[in-house]
Amino acid sequence: MKPFSIASVLILSAALSACGTTMPTGQSGFLSSYAGLSTGDDPTQERLQAQVGIDPSRIQFGEISMRPGAGPDLSAEERERLTAYLRLQLRQRVAQMPQNPGGQAAVIRAAITRVETVSPALNTVSTLLLLAPLDRGGAAFEIEAVDATSGAQLAALKLGHYAPITDLLARFSKFEPTEIATRKAAQDFVALLGQPGQPGTGQAAK
Repeated sequence: MKPFSIASVLILSAALSACGTTMPTGQSGFLSSYAGLSTGDDPTQERLQAQVGIDPSRIQFGEISMRPGAGPDLSAEERERLTAYLRLQLRQRVAQMPQNPGGQAAVIRAAITRVETVSPALNTVSTLLLLAPLDRGGAAFEIEAVDATSGAQLAALKLGHYAPITDLLARFSKFEPTEIATRKAAQDFVALLGQPGQPGTGQAAK
C-alpha cells in the first residue's frame, strides 16, 4: 500500500473513532439504587426523572467524590480539582432552578467514576503527522438526589461522555475534555430534578 493510502486510512480511522461521545460505563456501586435507571434519546446516559417536586432552596450537597481507580494516574491535587469543579457546576445549575416552594428537601450526592485525560503533546504530534488528534478524553459520573428525610432516591444519572470532535481545541488541554463532560453531567442531572412537564427543568440537555 502506498504511503498516501496508509495515511488516508489512519486519518479516516482516527476521525471515526473520535466522532462518538459515548463512554461505556459500568456500575460503580455509588448510587443507592440502579433499578430505576432507563435509557432515552441520549446514548451517553441512563437516568431517573424525579416524580415529585423538589425545592431548590432546600437542596443540600452530600458526598462529592472520585471513586477509587477512577483516575489512577492523577495526583491528589488533580483529583481535588476535578471534584471541586463538579461541585461548582452542580451548585451553579441548582441556583438556576426555578423556585418551587413546598417542594421536598433533597440531598445531592455525586461521584466521578472514570477519568480519561488527553496528552496535548501526543495530539500535537498526531495532528502534524496525521492531520487529526488521536487522543481524546472525557469522564463518567454517577449522581443522585435523595430525600433528605427518608433517603429514598428521587432522581439519578449515570453518564459517560467523551468530548466531541467539534470541541477540537479541547484535545490540546489535559483536563478540558473532562470539564466538558462535567458541565454536561451537571446540566443533565439538574434537569432531572424538575417534575415531568415542568418548564425549564423537565428535559436533559442535548
